[in-house]
Amino acid sequence: MIIKSSKLPSKKRGNMKITEYKINTDFSGALIEIKGRHGKIKCTAEDRIYFIVSGTGKFIIGGKSASVSKNDVVFIPENTPYDISGKLRYFLISSPEFHPSHDVSLE
Repeated sequence: MIIKSSKLPSKKRGNMKITEYKINTDFSGALIEIKGRHGKIKCTAEDRIYFIVSGTGKFIIGGKSASVSKNDVVFIPENTPYDISGKLRYFLISSPEFHPSHDVSLE
């Protein structure tokens, strides 16, 4: 399967620009650009993998902070509180596929 980004719409959510890649019920992806802070959440039904395409920022995972930059990979298991901040472009892989109702705000 090849998914052409030129055929996908982008949407804005707060300080993020998001292009979603629907794959199947086991996986989905999104190319996200963020400037600022994401907001502390936990995902109740998905594991997530973040591949940092460009920029620098910070992930706070389970209360521990770590800086990230280009080519870093971050894994967030389901039900783990986390937050993201910085000026970043990253590709997010969710398994099973992303569903907004799985995100719980912790603020």
